[in-house]
This record gives sequence, structure tokens and C-alpha cells, in this order.
Amino acid sequence: MSTMRSADDRSFVALASDPARSRTLPGYLYSDPKVLDEERRRIFFKSWQLVGHVSEVAQAGDYVTADIAGQSVFVIREKSGKLSAFFNVCQHRAHELLAGKGNVKAAIVCPYHAWVYEFDGTLRKARATVRMPEFDPYEYSLVPVRLEEMLGFLFVNLDPESKPLTELVPDMIADMRATMPWIGDLVINREGDRSGDEFGRLQANWKVLAENCLECYHCGPAHQAFTDLVDIDQYACSVYTRWIKSHGEVNNLQNSAYNVPADAPVRVNSYWHMWPNIEFGLFPGNRTLSAFSFGPGTAEETRTSSWMLTMPGEPLPKERIDYVRNVLWPEDEGICRSVHRGLKSLGYRQGRFVMDPQAPGLSENAVHGFQRMYAGEMGL
Repeated sequence: MSTMRSADDRSFVALASDPARSRTLPGYLYSDPKVLDEERRRIFFKSWQLVGHVSEVAQAGDYVTADIAGQSVFVIREKSGKLSAFFNVCQHRAHELLAGKGNVKAAIVCPYHAWVYEFDGTLRKARATVRMPEFDPYEYSLVPVRLEEMLGFLFVNLDPESKPLTELVPDMIADMRATMPWIGDLVINREGDRSGDEFGRLQANWKVLAENCLECYHCGPAHQAFTDLVDIDQYACSVYTRWIKSHGEVNNLQNSAYNVPADAPVRVNSYWHMWPNIEFGLFPGNRTLSAFSFGPGTAEETRTSSWMLTMPGEPLPKERIDYVRNVLWPEDEGICRSVHRGLKSLGYRQGRFVMDPQAPGLSENAVHGFQRMYAGEMGL
């Protein structure tokens, strides 16, 4: 009997609490635009999203913009020194106000009709409106967005009712501080900053990329240099309430990825995944931290932003950056594209999570944890 399903088959077996007995999510959840609409409403518009680092907005008028699943926002340093976030849209005819990142000297001026806003979002001037009846500039102030700073990073949340980050992931914050006691000294390295679209747009659903980051079952076949650098036999992933940690020790100082100095201050590889779509990465070598955010452009395309932080005055580790950008990322990019295509196959239903209690580095408990978080948010 044929096992091929019809194109409109949406039936599936729900995820089990035990990853060793659980099936994976069905393929249709990774390409349906209607599913993405629900994800925007249930996940992206209600979660904390990474938009930058405080060192990018050090002076009055410094700003960064970000796209949150189709919603443009910006963070700006006010003249008082306060940081504020707003929806990036003029209250006149909805033109976007700012692009990229940079500095505005005196005020925010809409490039369409030149409405002028203060850094605190209030409307200072609107041309040809002084004789208009019942026009109150205060009513046309910019719409604020919740903003929080955590470990030097800037996060926004479009949901005014969301819990603070310090309440959602206090244990992750503590773990990152314990692992990197120097994290508060890090600054953006402009050479390594690749926020926006510089990585290109990955032709795969955002969940495919997230799940790929959360297991090393694929590392042996797909990332041979990585397994030379990191000891996969001791690699492990731990699942917490709103975050997941992957951790491994150095395998060989002299390896095919990049060489690690014998006196290197960092001898571990750790990733902290913060629900739903943010990765912080620590590689063996010098004191350097990467931050990686990825979200949907469409149901079948992921947009990425990344930030590289180093100690003040320290250069980027060239060999490591070359390995990540020119070897590791292209390997993962090819994997994600293929998986996304396969998830649309009529020959695929639901997979299984691999769990080996004697080989935690090969187990997919973190992917299961991510999918369970997803199913809970989506009401599946």
C-alpha cells in the first residue's frame, strides 16, 4: 500500500513528552504562508527580539533599525542619554523614518513629507498644519515599543504585556555571566558586524535553521572540521524553560578548522539558544562572542543578522572568522536548503528524534525541546 500523502493532508501525530518516543513536526508547518501568519501573531509579536548592542548606540542620535517578522522598529539614544524604541513609521502617511543604522544630529525627519520628530518620539513640526482644525501634534507622536537591555544586548518586544527578560531567562543570564565573566566589557567589532542582509537570505524556513543549530547528530557527516575542533563525544545539549544550551570542550588545539593557542582564554564551545530565534555563540580561542538572529522573510525564506563582539582594542580572530563564514556557514546553508525542500515532499510525513543515552552529543533532545516550545505556542 502506498504511503504517499495528498498535498492537503494536515493530519499528524502530536509530539510526545519523551523525545525517544516522539515523532517530529509535520512538513507542512515549514512552508505554509497561513502558518507563518499565525507564527507572527503567536510567536514573533510576543517574544523578545535581538536588535543590537549598546555599543552601537553610544551617542545621542545613534540608532539601529530592525525587522521583526515584517514590523520595522528602531532604537535611538535620546539627548538625555535614555534609550528608546519605536515603530519605524511616520504617523502621517506611513513612510519608514530610518534605515540601517547611523546617527541623526538634531531630529528625526521623515524623508517623504518632512515631518519632524524629537528623539523621544514626539512630533516637533508638521509642515502646513498650523491652520488645520483640531490638529494636535501630540496625538501623532511615534508609537513606542518595549525595550530591554540584557548583557549589553538590546531587545524589543511588540507585546506590551510580555514578561521582562530577567523573569523569562534568569538562569540563562546567570550561566552566560558565569561562563564569560568578561561579557560586560565586550563591544561591537565593526569589521565583524554583519547585521541586516549581508549573509544573504537563506532559502529555508526559519525553524529549519533553528533546529539545525540545536543538534550535533549531523556534525560528523556534515562538519568534519568542527568535530576535529570540538569533542563530540563530550558534547551535550540541555533544555530549559525558554532557552537551550549546547556545550563542548576543545578536542584538538591543532585541528582542521582553525588552531587554538595553548594559552587561549576560551577552551570551550558553547551556544545559548534563546526562544525563539536567537543564538549566542562562544568558540574556543580569544574572548569573542557572536550573536545571531534569524527570522522569517516569508514562510520559505529566512533573514539573518549577526553581531561580533570582542574585547576593546582586540582584533577579530581571522582564522576563526574565515572558518565560520567560509566553511561552517556554507555547510549549514546547504543542509537547510535541502531539508526545506524535503519537508515539502509528498514522500515525507513525520520523522523521529534520535536519542542515545550513551551518546548525548548525538541525541536530538534539544530539537525536541524546541519543537515542544513551538507546539505549545502554536496550540498544536
